[in-house]
Amino acid sequence: MFNLFHGNAKAMRYLLIILLSLVAISMVTYLIPGTGMTPSATDLGANVVAEVGDQTVTANEVRAAVDRLTASGQLPRDAISVYLPQMADQIIQDRAVMYAFDKMGLKVTDEEVLAGLMSIYPELFKDGKLTSPDQLAQVMEQQQRLTLAEGLDAMRRQLLLRKVQNLAYSTAVVTPQEVDKVIIQKHQTAKIEYVAFPPAKFRDKVKATPEDLRKAFDAGKAQYALPERYSFQVVVADQAKFEKGLTVSEAQMRAAYASSMDSFRSPERVKARHILLMTQGKPEAEKKTALTKAQDLLKQVKAGGDFADLAKKNSQDPGSAPNGGELGFIVRGQTVKEFEKFAFSAKPKDISDIVTTEYGYHIIQALEKEAARVKPFDEVKAGIEEQIRKQGVGEKVQAAADQARAALLKAPGSVAEVAKQFGLDLIPVSKAPSGQAIPGLGPAAEITSALANMKPNDVSDSLVLAGNKIAIVVLNEKVPSVAAEFSAVESKVRDQFMATTSLALANDAARKAADQIRAGADLNTVARSLGLEVSKTNDFTMSDNVPGLGTGATLSDAFLKPVGTVAGPVAVQDRNIVYKVVAQQAADPKNFAYERDVAVQELKGQKARAMYDLFQDGILNQARVDGKLKIHQDAIRQIVTAYGR
Repeated sequence: MFNLFHGNAKAMRYLLIILLSLVAISMVTYLIPGTGMTPSATDLGANVVAEVGDQTVTANEVRAAVDRLTASGQLPRDAISVYLPQMADQIIQDRAVMYAFDKMGLKVTDEEVLAGLMSIYPELFKDGKLTSPDQLAQVMEQQQRLTLAEGLDAMRRQLLLRKVQNLAYSTAVVTPQEVDKVIIQKHQTAKIEYVAFPPAKFRDKVKATPEDLRKAFDAGKAQYALPERYSFQVVVADQAKFEKGLTVSEAQMRAAYASSMDSFRSPERVKARHILLMTQGKPEAEKKTALTKAQDLLKQVKAGGDFADLAKKNSQDPGSAPNGGELGFIVRGQTVKEFEKFAFSAKPKDISDIVTTEYGYHIIQALEKEAARVKPFDEVKAGIEEQIRKQGVGEKVQAAADQARAALLKAPGSVAEVAKQFGLDLIPVSKAPSGQAIPGLGPAAEITSALANMKPNDVSDSLVLAGNKIAIVVLNEKVPSVAAEFSAVESKVRDQFMATTSLALANDAARKAADQIRAGADLNTVARSLGLEVSKTNDFTMSDNVPGLGTGATLSDAFLKPVGTVAGPVAVQDRNIVYKVVAQQAADPKNFAYERDVAVQELKGQKARAMYDLFQDGILNQARVDGKLKIHQDAIRQIVTAYGR
């Protein structure tokens, strides 16, 4: 929804000064010689992932971002190696944008930083004031893996990026014609009849003679060679197995509860919904029209009208309108003060009069209220137990894997004994080609990659696999790839020849059929001559799922070309189709006037994103040309490797 906050600017400035003072004190402590914490120049260099102008992106920032996502379950640990480089790139790109706008003078004020903090940690603020800077530092460390200094910097960067994105949104221009086009495309319908050309229908026309098969084999000997094969043993530390033997005592859970009491504080919350008629940036005449419409909607709601239905059809808040205006639970400081004043003073089911904010006219209904409280131990006990169990079992699994690997490095021939000693599973694999599924593990790209660089008796690194498992591989034998004899792979050659030839026949038939139908031949007659059938669809829109054909957008000519048009061949779901447009129903934008505001906002959002992406690319390219951007790929690879271990 909207997320602007207003308060006492002077008080906020003083509060930020206090916070920054605390940061300065912590930095002084950190740099005092003799504390054992002073970073060396080498450490700093290794910690830098990229340099953007006079700013740096550090490995700590990237790790913190990854840890936040993995801790919340948004990023599976076994996917880190794929997504971490992308996350690092995004952080670098955002930093380049901030560097460019900082040079242009676009800033984030101290008041805005404090307002942003209050929106994330409302329970730490009372009457617009921070109750405990130390508590804020502790929460940042626990929830975001950030120090107080890093948290303040991150908030400032986030708000600056939001300003840049909002600037792109505010400058995006949408014409009435573009809105009409979106509405027409959304609601116009088409109907087609089509004939499909699946390769299986042409398989019986393929005659595979011995000469054909021999020729196909000779032309593609490389693909029929017997691949390199491996004999190896996998030692697996399975978290699920270790977890069965792990117990968590009541005392441990209560101690964790007592030490993290602030994490279980729940601020006063209100569940609300609203109807918004936007006035921001509109001329006075449109504002008057919006007010008149708001007054009419209020009468309907007060008279017992369906609030959710009216919100879906009329609200101009794109985030909540599709949900009947529902915003979910909100806390103090999360919305503008006029909205908050009614939401927190109303009783459940109360409906406001028209509430005017900088965004426009609102009709608000409070749905539920929850008082501020600390969740009791019994309510959070299960979650605490799970957290302690996960932490404990993770450490136990890692320790067992590390000890097993150390033992295997000393005696790679004692795999069975080591597995038994540390309670690990043992999976032997004999002469398997690269990439073959491993019993109990399935396809494991990490193991395949490790084997490619190993020699007999080598012991791999600890490999993190899907399903919270750690594997260690010991290679016994590597059998080189050898050319296959025709007799050994004849059935495979036959299958490949049949599939390739039947596909070519189907595609050729589709092209010829399309030419015949365009020349005036009857679709049904052509289909029958090939032993195929004609199918017909119901009316569908571009966004509809057409049975057997996918989304309507795949069949774009059905909407763009006139009735009677023959289109194709079009590749749809593993076969070609040829279709004829048999009916169309145009949509009149005037009949969907209630969708125009939402369409405008969607189009502005699309244009803003495209504009921002182009702007970001331009900044990066210019930074490279100016020598202001240096990316240390080795540092990124080191972070990925560290997580893998």
